[in-house]
Amino acid sequence: MTLRIRCVFAAGLATVALALAGSVSAADNYPSRTIHIVVPWKAGGGTDAIGRAYAQALKEVSGQDVVVDNINGASGAVGTAKVAHATADGYTLILNGNADMNAGMAFRHEPYSLDDFVYVGGVYSSPTWLLSHKDRGYASFADFAKAARAHPGQVTIGVGGANGALMLMGAAIRGITGLDVRIIPYSGGADLKKALLGNQVDVGVIHAPVLLSEVKTGLIKVLATGAPLTRVEYPPIRNVPTLRQLNIPTSFSNVRVIMAPKGTPMEIIEKLGELSKKAVETKGYQAFGEKFGFAPEWTPEAEETADMHEQLKTFQEVKAKYIQ
Repeated sequence: MTLRIRCVFAAGLATVALALAGSVSAADNYPSRTIHIVVPWKAGGGTDAIGRAYAQALKEVSGQDVVVDNINGASGAVGTAKVAHATADGYTLILNGNADMNAGMAFRHEPYSLDDFVYVGGVYSSPTWLLSHKDRGYASFADFAKAARAHPGQVTIGVGGANGALMLMGAAIRGITGLDVRIIPYSGGADLKKALLGNQVDVGVIHAPVLLSEVKTGLIKVLATGAPLTRVEYPPIRNVPTLRQLNIPTSFSNVRVIMAPKGTPMEIIEKLGELSKKAVETKGYQAFGEKFGFAPEWTPEAEETADMHEQLKTFQEVKAKYIQ
């Protein structure tokens, strides 16, 4: 080996060693300064409330300040794109609902893809459910289906928007069952909530735990759920049938996921995952979940990564088959 080759080889080894040392050092010291969590929605909504509760819990277990930045616009795309292009050092993260993010990509071409992120894990999960005002007289999904068959084209399903996860669940119910029902897209969850409370639609599709208080009083009935209600803080409805149990082979839920930009060192992702799991288990965060409606649970990185890709595939299939 010539002197020049030996020098180049040695320099290469030194560069690799320094890179590895820097990566390990960054993970060992993480976090050493303020963490910013982008919530791509306005303050005051469900995802924002979860994000702030998680941020407080993460601050408690990490010993560092954790700040929530609300960067909304374009149905969550503005804030999501900002994080996709942020420095991949573990200090700029995003918390978003997987259903909200995947529905956006199912309906539109977004300036990012699932591969632009690393999925730290899920910090809060709640199903999407099918609700009805008590005055409609539906005690079960079977009652709703019976009414739809008796009155073709007259029975209505309200959803919170024409291009989101709620629309996809409504379209899946209509398409898979073959029921001749009309889907009415409202401008958002708030307007759909008003429509349900005002008995203006036969049923409505919305993310739990919205209207849980009214479910407890008996004003609103839960007819079906996109995923099991085993962790809901109201035992009488924990056995409400899922769509799969009603022979509608699909699932809908909204898991709030912590994500980092692609390229974030896995050592930092693993450290953040350990901290996030501890944050979810804190008394404060568990108390928040009890008040909010569902007992929080932690979904680890590998499981959440697989779930994200499987959900997007399901959403794309539903849109292609049942939404023109």
